Amino acid sequence: MMIERDSAGAYDIELSGEYDLARKQELAALFAGIDGKTSIAIDMRRVTYVDSTFLHELITMRLRLQERSVTLVGAQRSVVRILHLAKLDRFFILQPG
Repeated sequence: MMIERDSAGAYDIELSGEYDLARKQELAALFAGIDGKTSIAIDMRRVTYVDSTFLHELITMRLRLQERSVTLVGAQRSVVRILHLAKLDRFFILQPG
């Protein structure tokens, strides 16, 4: 995981690997550290697996930062499908990678 913040306060987050219960604390800490009122871009091109733990942390962050746009970049089809099935795609901008 890598997080960068530009001079305007926008966040660029790069995730990789699998996100499941084993990485809950790591992901929760990362998302909890995001503040401000600018956009968030999460690069998911290197994410190979997510489960409900990831979705929970993503939703928790989204609810806390309602005034910000959150873009998920390059999510694999399986992740996009889960977001569509859970009707979470309307809360995030899904951008192909």
